[in-house]
Amino acid sequence: MYNIMNNSITGMSANQGKIDIISNNIANAQTVGYKKLDVGFLDLYTDTLSRQSYPHNGDNLITGTGVKISNPTRNLTQGALKETGISTDIAIDGEGYFRVIAKDGSYKYTRNGEFNLDLSGKLVDSNGNILDIDYNDTINTANLNLSNGSLTINTNGQVFLDNQNIGNITLYMPQGDHDFISVGDNLFSLNEGAQVYTVDNPKVYQGYVEMSNISMQVEMTDLIMAQRAFQINSRGVKAIDEMWGMINNLKGR
Repeated sequence: MYNIMNNSITGMSANQGKIDIISNNIANAQTVGYKKLDVGFLDLYTDTLSRQSYPHNGDNLITGTGVKISNPTRNLTQGALKETGISTDIAIDGEGYFRVIAKDGSYKYTRNGEFNLDLSGKLVDSNGNILDIDYNDTINTANLNLSNGSLTINTNGQVFLDNQNIGNITLYMPQGDHDFISVGDNLFSLNEGAQVYTVDNPKVYQGYVEMSNISMQVEMTDLIMAQRAFQINSRGVKAIDEMWGMINNLKGR
């Protein structure tokens, strides 16, 4: 009974963790550039039933000792592009991440292209992080104000101000699948020692944003299944509790 109780408890804990992940995905369904989290389950170690205290009818029988939730992984499939008509909005079509400069000078990476112009005429995100643009050598960036003219960005990421090419938006990709760490606000930073490379043929669209890759139908279905699994495991705990109650009553007679 202890084994059944432990299996049910670990099942409840694992499914509660999955419910939390799904709830976070649903909450970010309308977040621009958000990438959903996927999670699965892992078996705990197995135990043998081949012992004198366990009556059995076979050899080399084993039983599980529970389950745990796996480490969440980012689903990097692209979300749908939505037209906004706003000149400072930029959507990535294909692979790549924007690089932004945080207030402490460090680099962060994001798929959220919902930018705007700050008071100094720089392209920034909602947290004030500056979009990293590779300006041409002839451009005096100290006096450059992107609000002093017509800002256009072609599909190759070239930036123009009043039809003058002033620079280029470079997109970056991590070398490994697990080189990015989520730091909140739809931003990622590099793991220690990890490297990024530039995307050879970037494709961006001005006046668009990339929506999240959340499918509400899939998330709601997964949520119902996780809730039902949690409920079934809780019934296992209740059944064991009732059995122990019956045993205690028999001992008391």
